[in-house]
Amino acid sequence: MRTIRLLLALLLVSSILVGQTKEFSKDYFLQKSKKQKTTARILLGGGTAMAVGGFAKFDSSWDSGSASTTDIAGIIGTVGFLTGLASIPYFISAGKNKRTAMSITFDYQPIYLSTDNLVAAKAHPTLSLKIKL
Repeated sequence: MRTIRLLLALLLVSSILVGQTKEFSKDYFLQKSKKQKTTARILLGGGTAMAVGGFAKFDSSWDSGSASTTDIAGIIGTVGFLTGLASIPYFISAGKNKRTAMSITFDYQPIYLSTDNLVAAKAHPTLSLKIKL
């Protein structure tokens, strides 16, 4: 009897968990795109500054022959270059999210109902999503 109650409770909880869905709205995708674009710009700007500064110091310290300064400047320049490259996926994701947000529309669509030899049209709010293949 105890196992039947436990199984029934698990069945009820699992049906509730499966039934919950997260709604994605146009604002959600636009906000996500904006955050990703901001992150990408910060990575690109910071990476470019680090790369230019690091490689400029690397070039000037290469002539003087200071090994420790040359190593540190080279590492900073390389990390800056890689940081700039890391911004590319963020720009791509931001563009995809913005296109997704632009394809979501909120509209009123007519639904035709038949009642006693009459056809009536009622407008119901709809949320449509264009999927380009």
